[in-house]
Amino acid sequence: MSEYKGFHFKRFDFSKCLDTKIDLIDLINNTVGEALKKQPEKVRWIFDTMVQYIDELNACRDYPEKIVYRHFTFAPEMVYAIEGISFVPEALTFIMPTEYLCALVDEGRAMDMPDHWCGFLGGVLAPLLAGRLPKPKAVLHCNQPCDNSVAQGSVLAESFPDVEIFYLDNPYTDDEGDVQFAMDQLREGFKYLERMLGKKLDLDRFREVMSLSAQAYRLMYEINEYKKAIPCPIPTSVILRATSGAFYGLTGTERLLRWLEKHRDDAKQRYEKGIGGWREEKMRLVWNLSWPVFDYGVYDWMEEAFGAIAVAYHASEPFYQPPDIDYSKASYEELLRALALRNNNHAMGRQGRGHLMTFVNDTLKWCKEFRADAVVFAGHWQCEANWAAAQLTKEKLMEELGIPMLIMTVDQLDPRVVSAEQMVSRLEPFLEMVAEKKAQGG
Repeated sequence: MSEYKGFHFKRFDFSKCLDTKIDLIDLINNTVGEALKKQPEKVRWIFDTMVQYIDELNACRDYPEKIVYRHFTFAPEMVYAIEGISFVPEALTFIMPTEYLCALVDEGRAMDMPDHWCGFLGGVLAPLLAGRLPKPKAVLHCNQPCDNSVAQGSVLAESFPDVEIFYLDNPYTDDEGDVQFAMDQLREGFKYLERMLGKKLDLDRFREVMSLSAQAYRLMYEINEYKKAIPCPIPTSVILRATSGAFYGLTGTERLLRWLEKHRDDAKQRYEKGIGGWREEKMRLVWNLSWPVFDYGVYDWMEEAFGAIAVAYHASEPFYQPPDIDYSKASYEELLRALALRNNNHAMGRQGRGHLMTFVNDTLKWCKEFRADAVVFAGHWQCEANWAAAQLTKEKLMEELGIPMLIMTVDQLDPRVVSAEQMVSRLEPFLEMVAEKKAQGG
């Protein structure tokens, strides 16, 4: 373990020559999957969304005729509605061991992958081009949230030249005309999936999936009401990460609903007892943009050293408001409209597809709603669209709410760019300033 003033972080050994040709699904099963099974019984439920995703990866082997590659900001409900298996290449990099991810990024660089490609995409470029990932029957791609993910469409096209790709042109705004624009494309998208998978969309199945999705979002809004309490009754550093993964990839499933019910019940019980998370809360943060996926110990350090609890994460907060309709009797057009609204308000996609003031205003909303004391903008160094909004967000927060924001560079996946120790060395003086401000009644 590496150390920062007595606190230990993960240590990585990048000197090993790893076999990047390994089956990545096997790798994830044998590392992350086995580690999740060893979690204490009391908290094992927290990680069920990750287990569900791994189960879906394994299903790709059993049902290759159902595999649909899906861009991570393309609503998964569309795939579940036609009973396909959703496969998100970028998600592999999110959960695989860090040393393997970095080795795959290096392999991609050796294939002339540009430096501006982030590790989420770059970590699967070589496996895609070399044919080491399951072959899809269909591919759903889109034009959000950044140039890099748009460019990945060409990699998918080159990797699977005999598989037609459906590209969704996400609208710039949320006005009625743009909602209709999205609906028209999704209508064509279902025709595409029917043709590629060789099966018809079942309207009752579509109703069921969109109903499950609506219930999931309503549960999340209920949970967020508890999150407003001081102290926050949710051990956020763990559960909000699981929530993010769930809403990127599992909405529309019964299993997610059961997980959210456990999450809600746990939050309610803690709230009623006046219990906070796992550590004493002394200040509340909004963590904007990028997590240190390679070592979440950064959050443990913040909580232990400063009682700094991240009550909101950029990638975990819901914006989709499910239409108030009877989903069991909803028409195809009503369901398409709900899906369009859901897709337009996908986390990260929402902040990346339109005017940069969406990013700014969403941050202001979270700070007001969850009574934040400060904001951390942890900017992934290759996410240029969000960096464009960073300084303006900082100025608006101070001008309108008197809330300070730290801007720092990170790489979510690769500690060789910015290590956990380097991150906390930037966080420490900022959190000291916030603590002093709170002590003075500011």
